[in-house]
Amino acid sequence: MPTNIRLTNAEQEALRRKAVEINKELVKRGMQPMKDSELVHAFLEKVICSLEVSASGAITHRVD
Repeated sequence: MPTNIRLTNAEQEALRRKAVEINKELVKRGMQPMKDSELVHAFLEKVICSLEVSASGAITHRVD
């Protein structure tokens, strides 16, 4: 598996917006904001286990 990947501008922007949103909430709760790399790892950990392949071969997200 690669340890580095290239993100599209849209992916970078979506990650940036979500990171700002989460860090604002953490600060409101009196907690330390997370580094960008920590957030990306947290995002991946939460989503990876819910990814599946549909019958057509598309990657889907299982909602429990």
